[in-house]
Amino acid sequence: MPNGETSLINRAHVIKVVLPEHVIEAQLDDGYDLATRRHVAMLLSSGEQVTGHVAVYRPPGRDRLSDYAHIDDRFRYVEQPDRTLLINSLHIVSLLEVTA
Repeated sequence: MPNGETSLINRAHVIKVVLPEHVIEAQLDDGYDLATRRHVAMLLSSGEQVTGHVAVYRPPGRDRLSDYAHIDDRFRYVEQPDRTLLINSLHIVSLLEVTA
């Protein structure tokens, strides 16, 4: 908050958080360098479409997008060329793999 106030927000209602540029928070996760990358398009409950790359932390053969969709994490990183987003998985309406 600009004037030093504290604000409590119910995380169930948070759809998306945009991290500041050059924040590499997603890259600090264990296994990041080994994870399979998938280019995805997500439709959010707000109607917004988000595209970017997600890291699937699953063993080979279980690293499909459908496996990623069943992971129990509340917030998921979506990496874009200029920033990283945190997406509340409860607000993902559809998840599609984007092929080049």
